[in-house]
Amino acid sequence: MAWRDYRGPRDRRRDLLTNLIWFRPWSLNLFYEKIFAEVLFDHPELLSALGLVEQFGITSHNGKLDDESPAQQQREFDRFKKDLTQLRQHPIDRQSQSQRLSTHVLEWFLERQVEGEKYQWHTYPVNQLFGVQNQFSSFMANTHRLLNRKDCEYYLARLDALPKKFEQLLRKSKSARGKANPAAALRGRRSAQGNDRFYRKARFRKYSRDVVQEPRGEDRQVDRATTGRFSSARGDGSRRKGLSGLSKLIDYFRELLPKTTTDDGVWKLPDGDNYYAYRLRENTTTKLKPDEVHELGLQEVARIEGEMRAILDANGFAGQPIGQTMDKLGKDPRFLFSNDDKGRADALAQHTTADRPGGGSLVERIIPDCSAREDRSATRSGIQRGDGPGRVL
Repeated sequence: MAWRDYRGPRDRRRDLLTNLIWFRPWSLNLFYEKIFAEVLFDHPELLSALGLVEQFGITSHNGKLDDESPAQQQREFDRFKKDLTQLRQHPIDRQSQSQRLSTHVLEWFLERQVEGEKYQWHTYPVNQLFGVQNQFSSFMANTHRLLNRKDCEYYLARLDALPKKFEQLLRKSKSARGKANPAAALRGRRSAQGNDRFYRKARFRKYSRDVVQEPRGEDRQVDRATTGRFSSARGDGSRRKGLSGLSKLIDYFRELLPKTTTDDGVWKLPDGDNYYAYRLRENTTTKLKPDEVHELGLQEVARIEGEMRAILDANGFAGQPIGQTMDKLGKDPRFLFSNDDKGRADALAQHTTADRPGGGSLVERIIPDCSAREDRSATRSGIQRGDGPGRVL
């Protein structure tokens, strides 16, 4: 007698999800999706920013923060190695043309991640531009949604989790300093001094105001009672929880400041030249060596400057330095549009060419109502904001 599957749809979906997450999926297309899902659900902040799963009722990630600990960093490398092994278990000769392309791209990505494991401590977890101390405030103020009562609860949960996140970042900075990069906890003196100024001056107070915000006025599902409870719960106590973690980081910077050097650059790190070459491959996919890329850049600069020199010499600027000449031309009224309706119309007309496929100006086709939107059309058509005339881009 033939075997019948008495499981319901929910059981079958559960089994499919279990196989997708914990084992090598039987379908290559499902395997691609598995890797995408692994990355997303391992980074709740990214998942919140994308807003992909809320429509399915999945919202718990909105109350969590990314794990910044060294242990989580190692788990990600281990997962990349496992995914690469499983990907190579799918025979390439049994894949369709589109699957082969996807496999090639995914294999390249996973190989670069696995290769980067030996350089995982060559980074600067906290620096002037990036890091939790910079990004958390912006994330909570601009990305975290406050559309209902649950979103407010998630907001407070994330705020309460901030001290732990700073502790994880501190452990990562200390691990980097103790293993491969003695100065990895900060990027030279400027980073430590900049964070110290941030701590002592008004920017520190602004940080707390940005992080601890009110529910937005346009989010009408947040009633007055919820707003009142939210405002009370996220008061000075929650603010102190988050800022205490930041102060610990800065205290650590102060301890390191006398030990920092000014020889910024990855060449000072162990195997620094190979690390530089790795980052070049990772960010550009090129197979050229760093010296070859540098030489190519010098050749291109010489070629472009040669063409500019010929044009400038032919127009009465012979012998004048290119940089100074371009600065003068940028202020020359002959090459500026007036910052008014006529200047805007002239700029739009200049962008229109008779032989452009589809007709009309490129700006008008990208922004159909550009004539009615003064600020946007002025900005995108090459007119600078302000009282002065606009530059020709």
